[in-house]
Amino acid sequence: MPRVVESTRKRNGNSESHNTSDNDKSQLINRSEMIVSMEDSCPGEDNYVLALCGTQHEPEFRFCAGLSDYSCIVYNVNEGLSKIATLSHNTSPIVGIKFSPSSKNILYTATRDGHITACDLRAKGKVVADMTDGPMDGKLKPLASFDISSDDKLIAAGTEHVGGDAFILFWDIRCSSVNNSRSESRKNDLLGGYWESHMDDVTSLAFHPAKANTLASGSTDGLINVFDLKMPTEDSALTYSLNTESSVDRLGWLEDDHIWCTTHTHCLQLWECEDATPYGKYDRTSIAANFMNENPDSCYLVRVHRSASSEDPFLLTGSTVKGDHLHGLTVTSEGMKWCSDFTGNKQLVRDSWYHAKSGWLITGGEGGIINLWKQNDTNCLQANGERKSLMKSTGKSNGRDKHRTKPY
Repeated sequence: MPRVVESTRKRNGNSESHNTSDNDKSQLINRSEMIVSMEDSCPGEDNYVLALCGTQHEPEFRFCAGLSDYSCIVYNVNEGLSKIATLSHNTSPIVGIKFSPSSKNILYTATRDGHITACDLRAKGKVVADMTDGPMDGKLKPLASFDISSDDKLIAAGTEHVGGDAFILFWDIRCSSVNNSRSESRKNDLLGGYWESHMDDVTSLAFHPAKANTLASGSTDGLINVFDLKMPTEDSALTYSLNTESSVDRLGWLEDDHIWCTTHTHCLQLWECEDATPYGKYDRTSIAANFMNENPDSCYLVRVHRSASSEDPFLLTGSTVKGDHLHGLTVTSEGMKWCSDFTGNKQLVRDSWYHAKSGWLITGGEGGIINLWKQNDTNCLQANGERKSLMKSTGKSNGRDKHRTKPY
C-alpha cells in the first residue's frame, strides 16, 4: 500500500491564495455533490442522534439511530424510508449500537450503566439477552464502547477508568439467550476480561472485519492496542501497542493490518500495525486547509469510511461555526483531496454510516435530523474556475453546539 505523505508538508506558494490553479481545477472536476434523498427527524424536543449502525444487505437494508433520550429507532430502506421499530428499554446514555453480523433482526445496544442488550425485531424489539459484568444487584462497570466479532461469536466492551483499572470485557454470544431456545435463561456468559493494557477509558473497540479473533482498542491514554484473542493470556494476546500521543476518540480497520484513528483533538492518524509511527497524520490545520475560508479551530471529524467505488478511504468532516458545512475528504497517496460536498446539511453531525454496495451515506446529529445522502451525478462541479455554491451558509451556529462535547 503506498504511504500517505505527511500532512504537515508545506503547501506550494500558490496554495496560500484563493486563485484556482490547474491542480485546483482538477479537484473541482472530480469533486461530487451529495444531496439529501431521504430525511427524518427525531421525536421529542431537543433530542439528537448519538450513534448510527446498519446492515450491509442489498438492495433492501436496515439502519438504527441511537438517540440522546436513550431510545433507538430502526428503519428499513428500500425504495423509501420506513420506520419499523422504536426501542425504549434503555435507562442510560447509549455508547454503541450494532446489528448482529448474521441477522438483521437482532440489534445490540450498549449503555453507560453497564448493560449490553440484544433486541429481537421480529418480536417488536423484545429484549432477549442482557449482558453485564456481574450480578444484577451488584455495581456494574460503566461502559464506554463495544463491538461484535465478524463471526457473531464474541462481544467486547470497553469500560471507563474505575477503581484504578480500565477493562475490556468479553461475552460468548453463542451461550446467551439470543441463541438459546430457552429464552428465560438470559445468562450473562461473561468470559473474562483484560485490565492491564490500558490506563484510562477504553473509548473505541473494533474487531477486524476478516479476522474474527483480532481486536483493536483505543483509549484516552493515547494507546491503540491490537490483540490476538486466540492467545491464553492478556500479555500474550497483546500483539501491537501504538502510541498516538493524543487521546483516541474512534478507530477502525481499513484493510489487512491498517488502522484509522480520530482523536479528541480532531486529528486523523493512519497506522500500519507493525510501524512505530503513523504513515499518515493530519491535524486540524492541515484538514481545514483543504477548504476555503475554514477556521481550523471550528473543524471537527466525524468518521472514516471505505468507498465501494474507490480504494481510498474518505473522511467526513464539518465546521462547528458554519453548522451546515459538511465535506468529504479522500485520503490518497498524495495526501488529502476534497472529494464531496453535502448540499442541504442543517446540523453538526455526530455519527455516520455507509452502505458500501449502494453508496448511501447516512448521517445524524445535533439538529435531531437523520439524512440519507446520494451522489448527484447530474449536477457536478464545473471546471470553469467558478465554484458553484453548494451550501446555503449563514455563518451562524445552529444553536445545538452545547451537545458537541463528547459523552465521555
